[in-house]
Amino acid sequence: MSSSRFAELRDASFRGAPFEVDTRELAGGRRLVRHEYPLRDTPYAEDLGRKAGEWPVEAFIIEGRKYGYAQARDALIKALNDKGPGTLIHPSLGELTVAVESFRLRESSREGGYCTFSINFVEAGQAENPGAARNTAQAGAARAAAARSAALDCFLTRYAALPQWLNHTLAALENGVALACECLALPRSLIETGYALVSGLLLEPAALAPALGDLFPADELAGGSRHYDFAPLSAMFARAYDPYFIAPDPFVSPGPLLAAQVATQAVIAAAEAAVQSDFFTADDAVAIRGEILSGIDLALDHAPDDLFGALSDLRLAVAVDMTTRGAQLPRIVYTELPSTQPALVAAYTIYGDAGREAELVMRNRVRHPGRVPGGVPLEVLSG
Repeated sequence: MSSSRFAELRDASFRGAPFEVDTRELAGGRRLVRHEYPLRDTPYAEDLGRKAGEWPVEAFIIEGRKYGYAQARDALIKALNDKGPGTLIHPSLGELTVAVESFRLRESSREGGYCTFSINFVEAGQAENPGAARNTAQAGAARAAAARSAALDCFLTRYAALPQWLNHTLAALENGVALACECLALPRSLIETGYALVSGLLLEPAALAPALGDLFPADELAGGSRHYDFAPLSAMFARAYDPYFIAPDPFVSPGPLLAAQVATQAVIAAAEAAVQSDFFTADDAVAIRGEILSGIDLALDHAPDDLFGALSDLRLAVAVDMTTRGAQLPRIVYTELPSTQPALVAAYTIYGDAGREAELVMRNRVRHPGRVPGGVPLEVLSG
């Protein structure tokens, strides 16, 4: 090894206590459990993972070096006895985070000013415990699927389409779909294909029911910026689940039941979209949560027993999911700049991060990024 190579080596120490070393040794491998079976010549070595690293070190301290002998010896003893992991610096192994498994000091009166330490360093690693977090969004999606299935079963139990009522039922479907699209802020053009399919199945309940469930695509509703107003659907729920629909009267149009089913599917689709959405602020999540829960409450007010339970479970799942995820998001707060500033300066003043200038401009609809107004409330995020 060249002299320049020696010059690059770092002095050995543990927790800052110096010592000297002239050897390098390490141990490793795999944690194996060897299985040997009766009447079988071939064993099996079960691999349980990597062994913790071990570094046996033969350290020594000599009087007359860059440290005082007694002070260096006592400092190293203290460092080796201290609790927890520490930093080992070894000339050839480099810098390691280790724990001391054991050490032994040898000191002789015949060799004054010289002692050796036999130290067994082991890999410190990290204390990591298994963690578990409930997937509230997944639970909400499962409850939405269950509610949709219960709503369709409820509908099939009561719906009896008769040719003489076809026009009335089609009108109820048309009005219900138009109102539901308005409440969901969903363009009618997006569901035209589905609507055409549904309207063609009015006399085929077994095919109509699943088609109604697909009428409002939850993935098209997902997104943290959409808002809902389900209040106009209240009358559609109120007219539907009267006792005569349990055994349909041939002289009563099934239209109200169909309209209520459309409204129910709209509410379920919005709930499913909400648990699939990513929200930017806690305020957005809280606002959408209130809108979704109010829609489910409208449906619950008139739901028969065979639908009530599934809608109640969906309501709870939405409340838990959006409350849990909303609590992890920043909140909207308001602040004022002392004077009008460029967006870069304003972002640094407010957030300590000039890179958030675009967020500040978009959130406050600033007309020109060179002039963020001072002395007026600005909407910013708390974190």
